Amino acid sequence: MKSNADNSSDNTSGQKPKSVLLPVLLCFILSVGASSGVSFFLISSSSNDAEIDATLSKYDARITDVQNAQKKYSTQIDKIEATTEELKLYLRHSSATALKNILINQEENIQSYLKVMKSAMDDLSRITPDSADWNSQYQYRLDLALKNSLEREDLLRLLKTGEPNEKASQ
Repeated sequence: MKSNADNSSDNTSGQKPKSVLLPVLLCFILSVGASSGVSFFLISSSSNDAEIDATLSKYDARITDVQNAQKKYSTQIDKIEATTEELKLYLRHSSATALKNILINQEENIQSYLKVMKSAMDDLSRITPDSADWNSQYQYRLDLALKNSLEREDLLRLLKTGEPNEKASQ
């Protein structure tokens, strides 16, 4: 038979599973509750993920549209630059530019002729007695012609290059 000591050990061991069972049961309930809460949170956040994915796909579509537009504009800019170079070449070799150069050279020649004529008339007036009146009158007319020629040259250079004549400003 069993002794009292054995009886007390049976009682203690019989009570032990009951006292361990309660904390294990509480732990199980807490872990199920925590799992359920986390699952609920993940399920509710996945609906937010769908909204975020939809928003991101809209932005991706917009970025793709902007990139396509950039490629299109880049192609147009390249075409315009090529056309610009062709037009610059055409302008350099055009007859209008050649005509402007001819007119500028002609004005420079006229100015040189007028300066020589002015000097020659001054020398002639020194040789010829009583020639001060006609010399001053013709010197004035030559000065006007020279001034008009310089103005025409300035206009031609401005038309050709967009810059005023450097000789006139000196």
